[in-house]
Amino acid sequence: MEFEVTGKSKGYNLTELFLKKEGAGKNDGMSFAELAAAKSAEESAKQPDTLEGTKTGLFMGETYEERLNKIGDKNSANAFRDAYAKKMAGSVDYVSAISQLFNTGYVGADNFADAFPQYDVITHVGNADISSANWQRNDFPFWEYFKRDTSADALNDWRPLGENPPQTRGDLQRNYGSIGPGRIAILIPESLQKKMDADPAYARKIVAKLREWKEDYDRWDNTVAASYGGNVAEHQASKSYVFDLDENGDVRNCTVTSSGGEITGPTEEERRQFEAEQERKWRLRVKYIKIMEDGAESKIQKELEALRFFQSQRIRQEVLL
Repeated sequence: MEFEVTGKSKGYNLTELFLKKEGAGKNDGMSFAELAAAKSAEESAKQPDTLEGTKTGLFMGETYEERLNKIGDKNSANAFRDAYAKKMAGSVDYVSAISQLFNTGYVGADNFADAFPQYDVITHVGNADISSANWQRNDFPFWEYFKRDTSADALNDWRPLGENPPQTRGDLQRNYGSIGPGRIAILIPESLQKKMDADPAYARKIVAKLREWKEDYDRWDNTVAASYGGNVAEHQASKSYVFDLDENGDVRNCTVTSSGGEITGPTEEERRQFEAEQERKWRLRVKYIKIMEDGAESKIQKELEALRFFQSQRIRQEVLL
Protein backbone atom coordinates (compact mmCIF):
# COMPACT_ATOMS: atom_id res chain seq x y z
CA MET A 1 0.00 0.00 0.00
CA GLU A 2 1.49 3.29 -1.10
CA PHE A 3 1.15 6.77 0.34
CA GLU A 4 2.22 9.40 -2.13
CA VAL A 5 1.56 13.12 -2.15
CA THR A 6 1.52 15.19 -5.33
CA GLY A 7 3.57 18.33 -5.38
CA LYS A 8 6.33 16.87 -3.19
CA SER A 9 9.73 15.90 -4.51
CA LYS A 10 10.08 12.78 -2.38
CA GLY A 11 8.04 10.34 -0.29
CA TYR A 12 9.67 8.06 2.27
CA ASN A 13 8.53 4.95 4.03
CA LEU A 14 8.53 5.49 7.78
CA THR A 15 10.85 2.55 8.33
CA GLU A 16 13.17 3.78 5.58
CA LEU A 17 13.43 7.13 7.33
CA PHE A 18 14.24 5.41 10.62
CA LEU A 19 16.96 3.30 9.01
CA LYS A 20 18.34 6.28 7.08
CA LYS A 21 18.64 8.37 10.23
CA GLU A 22 19.95 5.43 12.24
CA GLY A 23 22.68 4.82 9.71
CA ALA A 24 23.64 8.49 9.71
CA GLY A 25 23.62 8.64 13.50
CA LYS A 26 20.88 11.27 13.50
CA ASN A 27 18.21 9.52 15.52
CA ASP A 28 19.58 10.90 18.80
CA GLY A 29 18.34 7.87 20.68
CA MET A 30 14.83 8.17 19.20
CA SER A 31 12.97 4.87 19.09
CA PHE A 32 10.81 3.78 16.19
CA ALA A 33 7.66 4.41 18.24
CA GLU A 34 8.88 7.89 19.13
CA LEU A 35 9.59 8.59 15.46
CA ALA A 36 6.08 7.41 14.58
CA ALA A 37 4.65 9.70 17.23
CA ALA A 38 6.69 12.65 15.99
CA LYS A 39 5.64 12.09 12.38
CA SER A 40 2.02 11.70 13.43
CA ALA A 41 2.15 15.04 15.18
CA GLU A 42 3.83 16.57 12.14
CA GLU A 43 1.17 15.25 9.78
CA SER A 44 -1.64 16.35 12.10
CA ALA A 45 -0.19 19.85 12.20
CA LYS A 46 -0.55 20.05 8.41
CA GLN A 47 -4.30 19.54 8.60
CA PRO A 48 -6.16 22.85 8.21
CA ASP A 49 -8.48 22.40 11.20
CA THR A 50 -8.37 20.84 14.63
CA LEU A 51 -10.49 17.70 14.89
CA GLU A 52 -14.04 18.86 15.48
CA GLY A 53 -14.54 16.43 18.35
CA THR A 54 -11.64 17.98 20.25
CA LYS A 55 -13.49 21.31 20.20
CA THR A 56 -16.88 19.88 21.12
CA GLY A 57 -15.84 17.01 23.39
CA LEU A 58 -17.32 14.41 21.05
CA PHE A 59 -15.86 10.95 20.51
CA MET A 60 -17.15 8.86 17.61
CA GLY A 61 -19.80 11.55 17.18
CA GLU A 62 -21.14 11.20 20.73
CA THR A 63 -20.60 12.82 24.09
CA TYR A 64 -18.44 11.13 26.69
CA GLU A 65 -21.49 10.01 28.67
CA GLU A 66 -23.42 8.77 25.64
CA ARG A 67 -20.60 6.53 24.50
CA LEU A 68 -19.56 5.35 27.97
CA ASN A 69 -23.12 4.34 28.87
CA LYS A 70 -23.17 1.91 25.93
CA ILE A 71 -20.10 -0.01 27.11
CA GLY A 72 -20.73 -3.01 29.32
CA ASP A 73 -17.25 -4.49 29.54
CA LYS A 74 -15.05 -3.04 32.30
CA ASN A 75 -11.77 -3.26 30.40
CA SER A 76 -13.30 -1.72 27.29
CA ALA A 77 -14.78 1.08 29.39
CA ASN A 78 -11.40 1.80 30.96
CA ALA A 79 -9.81 1.81 27.50
CA PHE A 80 -12.45 4.26 26.32
CA ARG A 81 -11.73 6.62 29.23
CA ASP A 82 -8.04 6.47 28.41
CA ALA A 83 -8.59 6.99 24.67
CA TYR A 84 -10.99 9.88 25.28
CA ALA A 85 -8.53 11.62 27.61
CA LYS A 86 -5.72 11.19 25.09
CA LYS A 87 -7.78 12.67 22.28
CA MET A 88 -8.82 15.71 24.28
CA ALA A 89 -5.22 16.25 25.41
CA GLY A 90 -3.85 15.91 21.87
CA SER A 91 -1.61 13.07 22.99
CA VAL A 92 1.10 11.71 20.68
CA ASP A 93 1.82 8.55 22.64
CA TYR A 94 2.55 5.34 20.74
CA VAL A 95 -1.08 4.12 20.55
CA SER A 96 -2.36 7.54 19.46
CA ALA A 97 0.47 7.89 16.93
CA ILE A 98 -0.32 4.57 15.26
CA SER A 99 -4.02 5.42 15.18
CA GLN A 100 -3.35 8.82 13.64
CA LEU A 101 -0.90 7.50 11.05
CA PHE A 102 -3.60 5.28 9.59
CA ASN A 103 -6.02 8.19 9.37
CA THR A 104 -3.85 10.84 7.74
CA GLY A 105 -5.03 11.66 4.25
CA TYR A 106 -4.44 14.40 1.75
CA VAL A 107 -5.02 17.91 3.05
CA GLY A 108 -8.43 19.18 1.94
CA ALA A 109 -9.60 15.77 0.72
CA ASP A 110 -13.13 15.93 -0.68
CA ASN A 111 -13.49 12.22 -1.43
CA PHE A 112 -12.95 9.12 0.65
CA ALA A 113 -10.14 7.67 -1.46
CA ASP A 114 -8.02 10.76 -0.79
CA ALA A 115 -9.02 10.75 2.87
CA PHE A 116 -7.73 7.19 3.34
CA PRO A 117 -4.88 6.73 0.82
CA GLN A 118 -3.38 3.93 2.93
CA TYR A 119 -6.43 1.77 2.17
CA ASP A 120 -8.14 0.18 -0.80
CA VAL A 121 -11.39 2.20 -0.67
CA ILE A 122 -14.60 1.00 -2.31
CA THR A 123 -17.72 3.18 -2.30
CA HIS A 124 -21.26 2.05 -3.06
CA VAL A 125 -23.77 4.82 -3.76
CA GLY A 126 -27.38 3.82 -3.20
CA ASN A 127 -30.05 3.39 -0.58
CA ALA A 128 -28.90 0.74 1.85
CA ASP A 129 -31.57 -0.08 4.42
CA ILE A 130 -30.20 -2.51 7.00
CA SER A 131 -31.57 -2.66 10.53
CA SER A 132 -29.06 -2.48 13.39
CA ALA A 133 -30.30 -5.88 14.60
CA ASN A 134 -29.48 -7.50 11.27
CA TRP A 135 -26.17 -5.65 10.89
CA GLN A 136 -24.95 -6.82 14.29
CA ARG A 137 -25.51 -10.47 13.46
CA ASN A 138 -22.28 -12.45 13.06
CA ASP A 139 -23.66 -14.02 9.88
CA PHE A 140 -24.71 -10.76 8.22
CA PRO A 141 -22.81 -11.02 4.91
CA PHE A 142 -21.12 -7.62 5.10
CA TRP A 143 -18.14 -9.11 3.22
CA GLU A 144 -20.21 -8.74 0.05
CA TYR A 145 -19.68 -4.98 0.26
CA PHE A 146 -15.97 -5.48 -0.44
CA LYS A 147 -16.88 -6.64 -3.94
CA ARG A 148 -16.88 -3.77 -6.40
CA ASP A 149 -19.92 -5.03 -8.28
CA THR A 150 -22.10 -5.19 -5.16
CA SER A 151 -24.80 -2.50 -5.03
CA ALA A 152 -25.50 -0.50 -1.87
CA ASP A 153 -28.97 -2.03 -1.58
CA ALA A 154 -27.86 -5.60 -2.34
CA LEU A 155 -28.42 -6.83 1.21
CA ASN A 156 -31.59 -4.91 2.03
CA ASP A 157 -33.69 -8.06 1.82
CA TRP A 158 -31.32 -10.26 3.82
CA ARG A 159 -33.02 -12.01 6.74
CA PRO A 160 -31.40 -14.10 9.50
CA LEU A 161 -32.20 -17.72 10.20
CA GLY A 162 -32.12 -19.01 13.77
CA GLU A 163 -29.97 -17.78 16.63
CA ASN A 164 -26.96 -15.54 16.16
CA PRO A 165 -24.09 -17.95 15.40
CA PRO A 166 -20.64 -17.70 17.01
CA GLN A 167 -17.89 -15.90 15.13
CA THR A 168 -15.80 -19.06 15.31
CA ARG A 169 -18.10 -20.98 12.95
CA GLY A 170 -16.01 -22.29 10.07
CA ASP A 171 -17.86 -20.70 7.16
CA LEU A 172 -17.92 -17.32 8.90
CA GLN A 173 -14.20 -17.47 9.59
CA ARG A 174 -13.57 -18.16 5.91
CA ASN A 175 -15.75 -15.23 4.89
CA TYR A 176 -14.10 -12.88 7.39
CA GLY A 177 -10.67 -14.03 6.25
CA SER A 178 -11.52 -13.48 2.58
CA ILE A 179 -11.62 -9.71 3.12
CA GLY A 180 -7.96 -9.26 4.00
CA PRO A 181 -6.35 -6.22 5.65
CA GLY A 182 -6.23 -2.58 4.59
CA ARG A 183 -9.63 -2.21 2.95
CA ILE A 184 -12.57 0.15 3.47
CA ALA A 185 -16.07 -0.18 2.01
CA ILE A 186 -18.44 2.78 2.38
CA LEU A 187 -22.19 2.84 1.72
CA ILE A 188 -23.28 6.34 0.69
CA PRO A 189 -26.95 7.37 0.31
CA GLU A 190 -27.75 8.87 -3.08
CA SER A 191 -28.96 12.11 -1.51
CA LEU A 192 -25.68 12.52 0.38
CA GLN A 193 -23.58 11.84 -2.71
CA LYS A 194 -25.54 14.45 -4.69
CA LYS A 195 -24.87 17.11 -2.05
CA MET A 196 -21.19 16.19 -1.93
CA ASP A 197 -20.91 16.38 -5.72
CA ALA A 198 -22.59 19.79 -5.77
CA ASP A 199 -20.61 21.36 -2.93
CA PRO A 200 -16.90 20.49 -2.49
CA ALA A 201 -16.77 22.34 0.85
CA TYR A 202 -19.62 20.20 2.15
CA ALA A 203 -17.90 17.10 0.78
CA ARG A 204 -14.74 17.98 2.71
CA LYS A 205 -16.76 18.23 5.93
CA ILE A 206 -18.36 14.81 5.38
CA VAL A 207 -15.02 13.22 4.55
CA ALA A 208 -13.38 14.81 7.62
CA LYS A 209 -16.25 13.61 9.80
CA LEU A 210 -15.74 9.98 8.83
CA ARG A 211 -11.96 10.27 9.16
CA GLU A 212 -12.35 11.59 12.70
CA TRP A 213 -14.87 8.88 13.60
CA LYS A 214 -12.49 6.19 12.38
CA GLU A 215 -9.52 7.72 14.19
CA ASP A 216 -11.55 7.81 17.42
CA TYR A 217 -12.54 4.17 16.97
CA ASP A 218 -8.97 3.11 16.20
CA ARG A 219 -7.58 4.94 19.22
CA TRP A 220 -10.10 3.19 21.47
CA ASP A 221 -9.73 -0.23 19.84
CA ASN A 222 -5.93 -0.01 19.86
CA THR A 223 -5.98 0.99 23.53
CA VAL A 224 -7.88 -2.22 24.22
CA ALA A 225 -5.30 -4.18 22.20
CA ALA A 226 -2.44 -2.56 24.14
CA SER A 227 -4.11 -3.40 27.46
CA TYR A 228 -3.87 -7.09 26.55
CA GLY A 229 -0.25 -6.78 25.47
CA GLY A 230 -1.02 -6.88 21.76
CA ASN A 231 1.18 -5.55 19.00
CA VAL A 232 -0.67 -2.32 18.28
CA ALA A 233 1.00 -1.65 14.93
CA GLU A 234 0.24 -5.13 13.63
CA HIS A 235 -3.31 -5.01 14.97
CA GLN A 236 -4.00 -1.65 13.32
CA ALA A 237 -2.56 -2.69 9.97
CA SER A 238 -4.66 -5.87 9.94
CA LYS A 239 -8.03 -4.11 10.04
CA SER A 240 -10.65 -3.58 7.35
CA TYR A 241 -13.84 -1.56 7.72
CA VAL A 242 -17.39 -1.27 6.42
CA PHE A 243 -19.14 2.05 7.06
CA ASP A 244 -22.85 2.56 6.44
CA LEU A 245 -23.51 6.33 6.36
CA ASP A 246 -26.82 8.10 6.83
CA GLU A 247 -28.02 11.14 4.85
CA ASN A 248 -26.00 13.47 7.08
CA GLY A 249 -22.77 11.52 6.68
CA ASP A 250 -22.91 10.07 10.19
CA VAL A 251 -21.96 6.43 10.78
CA ARG A 252 -25.18 4.45 11.05
CA ASN A 253 -23.65 0.97 11.06
CA CYS A 254 -20.06 -0.22 11.11
CA THR A 255 -18.17 -3.49 11.14
CA VAL A 256 -14.43 -3.85 11.61
CA THR A 257 -12.50 -7.04 10.93
CA SER A 258 -8.90 -8.03 11.41
CA SER A 259 -6.84 -10.55 9.48
CA GLY A 260 -6.69 -12.68 12.63
CA GLY A 261 -10.26 -13.76 11.93
CA GLU A 262 -12.06 -11.69 14.50
CA ILE A 263 -14.87 -9.26 13.84
CA THR A 264 -15.38 -6.10 15.86
CA GLY A 265 -17.68 -3.12 15.90
CA PRO A 266 -18.66 -0.14 18.00
CA THR A 267 -21.80 -1.69 19.48
CA GLU A 268 -21.88 -3.21 22.94
CA GLU A 269 -22.57 -6.73 21.65
CA GLU A 270 -19.75 -6.63 19.14
CA ARG A 271 -17.36 -5.16 21.70
CA ARG A 272 -18.06 -7.97 24.19
CA GLN A 273 -17.47 -10.61 21.55
CA PHE A 274 -14.29 -8.94 20.39
CA GLU A 275 -12.94 -8.60 23.92
CA ALA A 276 -13.54 -12.26 24.72
CA GLU A 277 -11.78 -13.44 21.56
CA GLN A 278 -8.86 -11.06 21.92
CA GLU A 279 -8.34 -11.95 25.57
CA ARG A 280 -8.31 -15.67 24.79
CA LYS A 281 -5.87 -15.24 21.92
CA TRP A 282 -3.47 -12.84 23.60
CA ARG A 283 -3.35 -14.78 26.87
CA LEU A 284 -2.02 -17.72 24.85
CA ARG A 285 0.62 -15.79 22.94
CA VAL A 286 1.48 -12.50 24.59
CA LYS A 287 4.73 -11.24 23.07
CA TYR A 288 4.62 -7.58 23.95
CA ILE A 289 3.85 -5.33 26.92
CA LYS A 290 3.04 -1.64 26.94
CA ILE A 291 5.97 0.61 26.13
CA MET A 292 5.79 2.58 29.36
CA GLU A 293 6.20 -0.66 31.33
CA ASP A 294 9.05 -1.99 29.23
CA GLY A 295 12.54 -2.26 30.55
CA ALA A 296 15.31 -0.97 28.31
CA GLU A 297 16.08 -4.32 26.67
CA SER A 298 12.48 -5.38 26.13
CA LYS A 299 11.63 -1.97 24.74
CA ILE A 300 14.39 -2.19 22.16
CA GLN A 301 13.21 -5.65 21.18
CA LYS A 302 9.64 -4.41 20.76
CA GLU A 303 10.76 -1.52 18.60
CA LEU A 304 12.74 -3.87 16.37
CA GLU A 305 9.70 -6.12 15.99
CA ALA A 306 7.51 -3.14 15.11
CA LEU A 307 10.14 -1.96 12.64
CA ARG A 308 10.29 -5.34 10.92
CA PHE A 309 6.52 -5.44 10.68
CA PHE A 310 6.32 -2.01 9.08
CA GLN A 311 9.01 -3.03 6.62
CA SER A 312 7.09 -6.14 5.63
CA GLN A 313 3.85 -4.25 5.16
CA ARG A 314 5.50 -1.45 3.16
CA ILE A 315 3.01 1.07 4.41
CA ARG A 316 4.15 4.41 3.07
CA GLN A 317 3.65 7.79 4.71
CA GLU A 318 4.83 11.21 3.63
CA VAL A 319 7.70 12.32 5.82
CA LEU A 320 10.21 15.12 5.53
CA LEU A 321 13.91 14.80 6.23
